[in-house]
Amino acid sequence: MTANGNAPGNQDLSQQIRAIKQRLGSRLVMPAHHYQRAEIVALADFIGDSYRLAKEGAAAQADYIVFCGVRFMAESAAILARPGQKVLIPDPVAGCPMADMIEAEAAETILQSLDKLCGQTVIPLTYMNSYADMKALTGRRGGAICTSSNAAKLLTHYFAAGQPVFFGPDYNLGINTARQLKLPAAEIFRVARDGSRHGLVLDADPAKARLYLWDGFCHVHKRFKPEDIAAARQRHPGSHIIVHPESDEAVVQAADSSGSTEAIYKAVATGQPGSSWIVGTEASFVHRIAAEFGDRLVLPLRESYCFNMARITLDNVLACLQSIESHESTAAKPLLHLVQVDEAIRSDAAAALKAMIAIVEGPALVQGGRS
Repeated sequence: MTANGNAPGNQDLSQQIRAIKQRLGSRLVMPAHHYQRAEIVALADFIGDSYRLAKEGAAAQADYIVFCGVRFMAESAAILARPGQKVLIPDPVAGCPMADMIEAEAAETILQSLDKLCGQTVIPLTYMNSYADMKALTGRRGGAICTSSNAAKLLTHYFAAGQPVFFGPDYNLGINTARQLKLPAAEIFRVARDGSRHGLVLDADPAKARLYLWDGFCHVHKRFKPEDIAAARQRHPGSHIIVHPESDEAVVQAADSSGSTEAIYKAVATGQPGSSWIVGTEASFVHRIAAEFGDRLVLPLRESYCFNMARITLDNVLACLQSIESHESTAAKPLLHLVQVDEAIRSDAAAALKAMIAIVEGPALVQGGRS
């Protein structure tokens, strides 16, 4: 799955990309998610998890943003973009199966049912791994977007206000965050993707629940099992095992720690030379940080890849950049894979994304986007 970024063909493509980036200068910014191929990361202007990309993307002053990630990330950049900013994605087919697991129409029906059940408005807290229409529903109902790095802070914010929360689409991030916050099992209710409700652990009264969890999942992190951790401890005793909170609850409980992709990166980066790390997240990322920090042992808990992230290649990045130059010379020539979000959806989705940044960072740091 890992590509040879030093292959002659890749070197030529990289040189062409660098040349266009140099010609466009500050008018172009190219962010990349941590799960991108190493040769893409090497060309990026900044790298991060979905929260960092959303925050820094919102602050970008460039005319063009070529987003090296999956579609919901590029949509988020377009939602927060300033007037006149153009967001392009090298491959618009780069989707997210988890984001596909929740539809705004179905979620709205469930939320209306929960409102009646609870006797008050249930606030949606929607994971970044969702499409623009789901983000818009979240904004319309006064909710916020969250990422794996800030889910606990946002849940705490809404619970402190006495508001029940509907969390989706990732069940694992929801339950692992609830465990972190020591939320009683009787206050957690699982909502099946077919719209039915069934209790988690205890036969809880759904009207008394504080947290309603949609039951979507990430196929990359769903592959990790407690048996993988047991085997890793046997093979590499003394290693620190860190996993992403999109993993099953039993995996998170068996690991030494868990955290967002950015948190995992920082943990390994600040580790001691000679230290040993077993990492339960997307394998391209694990292999990249293993190469970056060669003075410590960094191994994947299991080889599990995001094939949608891998759809972004040097070839399609170059094609995007070439379309920008063609468009600059002849306005009639279209930009390749321009990301566009309907204004009615964009406005509500922007409110949800800005609510996240305001709650996590403070209102003064909310930037970008039209109101």
